Amino acid sequence: MLKRILGKLVLPRTISAFERGYLAKMNRAAVVFFLLHIPVMALVAAANDLSPLPAMVWTTVAALGPVLAMRFFDNPRHASLAHGFCAMTMGGILVHFGQGPVQIEMHFYFFAALAMLAVFGNPLVILLAAATVAGHHLVLWFLLPRSVFNYDAPVWVVAVHAGFVLLEAAATCFIARSFFDNVIGLERKVLERTAQLDARNRDLHAVLDHIGQGLVMIDLDGRPAAERSPTLEAWLGPIGADETLPAWLRKTAPRTADMLALGLDELREGLMPPELTLDQLPRRVETGGRSLALAYTPIRRGEEIEKLLLVVTDMTAQLANERLEIEQREQAQLVDRLLRDRGALVEFLDEATGQVEVASAPSSDLVDVRRALHTLKGNAAFFGITGLADLCHRLETRIDETGDAPNTAECTELTGRFQRMRERVELFLGSRPDALEVSSADIADLERDIAQQASHRELAERVAGWRLEPAARRLGRIAEQVHSFAGRLGKGDVEVRSDGHGVRLDAAEWRSFWASFVHLVRNAVDHGLEPPEQRAQAGKPRRGHVEVSTRVVGPELLVEIADDGRGIDWETVTRKAKDLGLPHGNDRELTEALFANGVSTKDEVTEMSGRGIGLGAVRAECEARGGRMDIISAVDVGTRVSFRFPAPTSQRPLPVSARQPALSAPAA
Repeated sequence: MLKRILGKLVLPRTISAFERGYLAKMNRAAVVFFLLHIPVMALVAAANDLSPLPAMVWTTVAALGPVLAMRFFDNPRHASLAHGFCAMTMGGILVHFGQGPVQIEMHFYFFAALAMLAVFGNPLVILLAAATVAGHHLVLWFLLPRSVFNYDAPVWVVAVHAGFVLLEAAATCFIARSFFDNVIGLERKVLERTAQLDARNRDLHAVLDHIGQGLVMIDLDGRPAAERSPTLEAWLGPIGADETLPAWLRKTAPRTADMLALGLDELREGLMPPELTLDQLPRRVETGGRSLALAYTPIRRGEEIEKLLLVVTDMTAQLANERLEIEQREQAQLVDRLLRDRGALVEFLDEATGQVEVASAPSSDLVDVRRALHTLKGNAAFFGITGLADLCHRLETRIDETGDAPNTAECTELTGRFQRMRERVELFLGSRPDALEVSSADIADLERDIAQQASHRELAERVAGWRLEPAARRLGRIAEQVHSFAGRLGKGDVEVRSDGHGVRLDAAEWRSFWASFVHLVRNAVDHGLEPPEQRAQAGKPRRGHVEVSTRVVGPELLVEIADDGRGIDWETVTRKAKDLGLPHGNDRELTEALFANGVSTKDEVTEMSGRGIGLGAVRAECEARGGRMDIISAVDVGTRVSFRFPAPTSQRPLPVSARQPALSAPAA
């Protein structure tokens, strides 16, 4: 308890610059105040019929104390103590020379002076003054009582007087210490708080300097806070003093910068729900060989978003690991495909090589680039090369958004990814340039012809046909594609019927046609077939049905694919054709519009379809072979797409199939 009381009475040893300056000012003012007592005391003495000279002498002697203290004491607190003693001495002189009817009222000087001493903010000054006045009254009460009171006061009166002095001294000590703590010592508190903030800032800087992410706070005008991690500028370059974040990003990632600026404008103006706008802010930026992920945390004041905390994370290594994992899975898929159908994989690699060359060549027409990417995406997805398919999808999206062909970096990424995949596959392919693949059914047919004593010419034709690819094998691959796409699109278990009717074709010659045919497979599953629940509601079997076939009809080779889905949505085709300024006044014009770039019956672009490229690509391939393409579609019945080509001269004529088309609706 005593220690606590002493802690309140005794000030800290350290004197701040503010306190030193303040006390110096107060000490000077007090000296002036006491020097002004000299003429006042002379007047008081004269008013009481006493000699003014002794009053002036004693007052001057009392005032010399503070003057000398200020002259010789370096510590301004010590000079303040002299003022406390001097104030009570002046009170004693006033009471002594103010003898008369108002002498007792002169004692109010002691109480007023005690209160004023609180301006020094030092309880010890108050205690010294209180001790001085108590000593003065006690000594003079014994030696010269008339100097204190104007009557013979008993001792208890002196005690009461001293008690009031003690009460005021206690209160004034509290006021003085509070004044010191809250006013004079405010600088100390500010310095302490500043030191704490400096320590916290140093800790914050240490965190920002060593964290592996870029952190910065931005307002809705895009202005970044001064405190940010150095990592951010190491990745994105230095930022100017008055530069906004979109302007900063525009140096290395202009498209990302424009998207961010647009999003900040929407947040600031409140045009859309904040959550929706935040979801649309850019999430990835590619710069300096790094792939950086962007995350935004809203800082709110009430319900309003005031600022955004931007967290930038380097995802380069993680994405590289993910790509490696994807490539490893792709390799397993390719090895499995190699074991099951070597020829299909070889053809895909050869065809994809040309598509990659078209997509990455600076001289390629943009339409050809889009078709090459779209076809490559579909075939890559079928073979389980998801990384390559995803890359093609991203490039398609960028072309749609900007209208520009892939840039050099994107072309390099595409060719590099494909080349790495091809090199891995070729390790397993080996070299079999003269090998022919002959099925057990082919051998059985040859054995039957020999047993029936067929002519040498017929046997030679049979064996020569082995150099050609059975269309049934190709249609079997298409059936696999149907099942694969149906599984990915949630169309359930689809029934696929395929029949090659003994047709054989030159694999190398027809490779590009079958590569583009995948667009029709996707359309049949994605656009045509309904999910099982919708089919059941429409009174259809829950299992969708797809039919693919080849056959020779007279001088023509007929290739068909049909589905029993929802049919073509001609209203959507009309709307899309109108938006693109295409003719759409009759059935022939609407059918022609189907093949135009950008026309699709799906409003949403997915990895499967929706870009309006596939039909145009496959018709271009058909016409390049001298064929024609027909589409028959009926609402809620299905769609049939037929190709008619001049029959290959090496193809043995076959009788017309008795099976009739499943759809007989007129051409739309």
